[in-house]
Amino acid sequence: MTDATTQGDDIVTAYLEFRRADADVQTRVRAVTGLADNEIRVMEYVISTATAGQDATPSDISRRLGISSASTTALLDRLERAGMVERASHPTDRRSILISATPEAERRLASTMGDYDERLRKVARSLEPDDRVVVAEFFTDLADAARSVAQPATD
Repeated sequence: MTDATTQGDDIVTAYLEFRRADADVQTRVRAVTGLADNEIRVMEYVISTATAGQDATPSDISRRLGISSASTTALLDRLERAGMVERASHPTDRRSILISATPEAERRLASTMGDYDERLRKVARSLEPDDRVVVAEFFTDLADAARSVAQPATD
């Protein structure tokens, strides 16, 4: 084993290569869908919540993206005009609105993101259960490290 390998440089190199490849996927998704990054994030969230049998509301989207309710409304207006989302009144809370993806949006995103997500799941399923735990912990720690740098320091 080389010294670089024992120091984890091989993992950092592989991670950076993954980030470049993931950025290429995001570029392709933007080209295929005509959506901006935050619009894609909204669509991913709306579709994933529906898949999990949950509702998506504008306030959920605001929290998820870390943006104001006014920005969320503008984003949803653009997505609705583009035929990507639909708004519907909540069946039990008349003050609330539910957001859902249109069949056209699901089709457009499935041609890129759906294939990518399925390939990610296939790679994850190929790991042994104990390895999945280690990899999941690694990504959790990686996300925590990124958030710690992204968040301003509080004194």
